[in-house]
Amino acid sequence: MKKMIFGLAALLFSTTIMVAQSNTSNILQTGTSNTASVDQDGLENDALTTQDGMSNNAETIQGSEAFASRNGVVVQSQTGNKNNAFAQHEEDRNEIYQVQVGDGNSASATQNLLNFGGDNYADQSQEGDRNTALISQEGNGFFGDGVGNVAFQIQVGEMNTATTGQNGEDNFSGILQEGSDNVATMAQVGNENYAEQLQIGEANMAAGEQWGTGNTLLQYQEGSGNMATSLQGSSIFDSRNGIVEQIQLGEENTAFAQHEEDNNEIYQVQLGDGNNASATQNLAFFGGDNVTMQGQLGSNNVAVASQEGDFGIFGEDNLVMQVQLGEGNMATSSQNGAENVSDIWQEGVENVASDTQFGIGNSTMVRQTGAMHNSTILQVGTSNAAVVNQVGGL
Repeated sequence: MKKMIFGLAALLFSTTIMVAQSNTSNILQTGTSNTASVDQDGLENDALTTQDGMSNNAETIQGSEAFASRNGVVVQSQTGNKNNAFAQHEEDRNEIYQVQVGDGNSASATQNLLNFGGDNYADQSQEGDRNTALISQEGNGFFGDGVGNVAFQIQVGEMNTATTGQNGEDNFSGILQEGSDNVATMAQVGNENYAEQLQIGEANMAAGEQWGTGNTLLQYQEGSGNMATSLQGSSIFDSRNGIVEQIQLGEENTAFAQHEEDNNEIYQVQLGDGNNASATQNLAFFGGDNVTMQGQLGSNNVAVASQEGDFGIFGEDNLVMQVQLGEGNMATSSQNGAENVSDIWQEGVENVASDTQFGIGNSTMVRQTGAMHNSTILQVGTSNAAVVNQVGGL
C-alpha cells in the first residue's frame, strides 16, 4: 500500500513538542468562552496554547512585516466542544500541530502565505463528531508555489470533514478518517505530488483532484456504501504520468477516476458485492499510452472503462484490462484510436462483456468461464483483431 499507513505514531503526536528558540509563548486556559491570541514575527518562534472547556478560541499567527516566519512551531490543544483553532505561517520550514477532543470543533492551518513557502508541516488530529479540519499550503504571489510541504489529518468519529489544498511540487497530503458519514477532500496543483485518503467505516466520501504531471493519488476505503472520486488534469489539460489507485473493501461501493492527456495509469480494486468501478482517459485531448486495470471480486458488479478523445483527436497504445470473479457481472470497454488493447476476463455465472473499438490495428480479447455468457464486440476500422473464448455453459 506504499505509504498508506503514514506513521500513525507520528500522527498521534504529543503537545509537549516545543523547542525554545527566539520568542516563546505558553498559554493555558480552563473554562468556557476563552480567547487566546498570539502574534509573533521573526525566526524560530514557538507558541503553545492549551484550552480545556467549551466554546474556546485559539489563534496564532507567525510572520509578517514583511513575511518573516521560518522554523516556527505552533501547538494548539483543545479539549471540549465547539472550540476553534487557527494557525498561520508565512515563508518556509514551519510546523503546526493542532489537537482537538470533543464534538463540533474546527481546526484551520494556513502556510506558504503569499511568499516563499516550502518545507512546511501541518498536522491535525480530531476525536469526536461533526468536526472540521482544513489545511492550506499554497501561495498567491510571485514566489507563490510551495515545495516539499506535508499535511496530515486524522479524524476519529462521525460526520467529520477534512480538506487539504496544496500548490507546488513534491508535496504530500495524508487523510485518515475512522467512522461513518465522513468526507475527505484534497486538491493539489503542481507536479510530482502524492496524496493518500484512508477511510474506515460506512457511507464515507473521498474526493481528490490533481493538476500537473507525475502526481499520485491513493484512495482506500473499508466498509459499505463508500464513494471514491479522482480527477487528474485540467485547467487546462495537464495530466501526464499520473497514477490513481482506488481500493474498496465492502458492499455497494463506487469508484470513479478520470485522466486527461497521456501516460497515465488507473488501478481500481473492489472486493464485495454490488460495486461499481468507472474509469475515463484521453479526455478531450492528447490521449495515448494510458492504462486502466479494474478488478472486482463478488456478485453483480459493474466495471466501465473508456479511453477516447473528442473532436477527432484519438488515442494510441492504450490498454484496458478488466477482471471480474463472481456472478452476474458486467464489463464494458470503449476505445478510440490505433494499436489499443482491451482484455476482459470474467469467471462466474451470467456474465456480460461489451467491447467497442474505433480505429486501426486495435485488438480485443474476451475470456469467460462459467455459464450463460454474453460477449458483444464492435470494431470499426482496419487491421483490427478480436478473440472470444467461452468455456462452460448450460
